[in-house]
Amino acid sequence: MTKAEIAKILAVLAASYPKFEVDDLKVQVWHEMLGDLDYATANMAVKKLILENAFPPSIAEVRKAAAEIMNPDVMTAAEAWGEVERAVRTYGSYQEIEALASLSPRTAKVVRQIGWREICLNEEPGVVRGQFLKMYQQVQERDRREMLLPANLRQEIQRLAGMMDIRAITGGESQ
Repeated sequence: MTKAEIAKILAVLAASYPKFEVDDLKVQVWHEMLGDLDYATANMAVKKLILENAFPPSIAEVRKAAAEIMNPDVMTAAEAWGEVERAVRTYGSYQEIEALASLSPRTAKVVRQIGWREICLNEEPGVVRGQFLKMYQQVQERDRREMLLPANLRQEIQRLAGMMDIRAITGGESQ
């Protein structure tokens, strides 16, 4: 999104909320934090927030509303477990590759963490189900938080994390 489009969004907010003031610094900060979003999506998110809230939205609220608009069909943990159960019935414990390929990416990630054979052969399905639901919710929350970050900030965080991994491996020596 361009700075001009951000200025349009901020003008809509200023028209909707009398105490909301727009200046060059606000345009700059909002552009930095929301510039990676599509204008139509961000505009729709702001309109939705204007209808729902008596106070002007923060950047975080706009990003969250935009994420909800872009990903309306988020699977619940229980729905994901249903996906796992169908794969177990269809593929059994010996067709792990095919079973994992049939699952949605997030569900497959959690299944890999637990272990396909462990899920299939466990004699206490209620325990495995509970573990899966908890892990799925944790992965979903982590993905949601990561998705709320602007792409450039997410890349910078990954770069810094990579540098910290290198330091840990080399015993603190810089590369």
